[in-house]
Amino acid sequence: MNTILRYIKLWSLFAKYELLFQLSTHLSMVFFFVGKIIRFFSFIIILLLLKNNTNSLAGYTINEVLIFFLTFNFIDLISQMFLRGVYSLSGKVRSGEFDFFLCRPVSPLFRSLAGSPDFNDILLFIPLTTFSVWYIVQNVPVLDIQHIFLYLFFLCNGLLISISFHILVLCVGIISTEVDNTIMFYRDLSQMARFPTDIYKEPFRSFITFVIPVGVMMTTPAKALLGLGTPFMFIVSCVISVVLFALALKAWDMSLKTYTSASS
Repeated sequence: MNTILRYIKLWSLFAKYELLFQLSTHLSMVFFFVGKIIRFFSFIIILLLLKNNTNSLAGYTINEVLIFFLTFNFIDLISQMFLRGVYSLSGKVRSGEFDFFLCRPVSPLFRSLAGSPDFNDILLFIPLTTFSVWYIVQNVPVLDIQHIFLYLFFLCNGLLISISFHILVLCVGIISTEVDNTIMFYRDLSQMARFPTDIYKEPFRSFITFVIPVGVMMTTPAKALLGLGTPFMFIVSCVISVVLFALALKAWDMSLKTYTSASS
């Protein structure tokens, strides 16, 4: 418990300095935030307009498709908020700043992942969460304790998969000093899971479900909430998240052994 409280205090300190840095370019911060709001609600409007022309998509109603989309945005937004440090790692490796991550009494993995929270996404989190909760309450036919618990559980499961992917991107950054292409590849793949993966044909559907499990990460929570999941699907989702996280931690340890500091 003391370790958890210590890291919460450390993250608060990192967040404070990151906020001060972002406020130093406040005009850019405002435009970036407004752009994200416009992008999100533009897609919502497109889906609602689609509702007037079609009643279903791959067997799902448009209301259900919107719940998949809102779930995707929630997981993606949480990842962007807290794991933003991944994007700047390559510069720290090239400059030698990463050396200081290794010699300080703070987990270098924690510092690399969560050391630069994005306050634009934190501001977006409030209206998005409010809208999502309202929409779910209004449109989920059966909203009981069991479905809510499964939804929250698999949201956490999806976030664990997202953390694993970001750790693997860090490993690539340490080995190659380049993360931009890798993180954008991950983001492009995850965008494919903002809709139910049932809309894709085999073998691509299995590829984004089992090989690069963005489908498990994004769609399983919504299926659990809507009562569309099966026990086998839930078990597979948990196994995938645990195995992927363990592999990511192993890859992190191996990448640190290959790291050559700026002083070498």
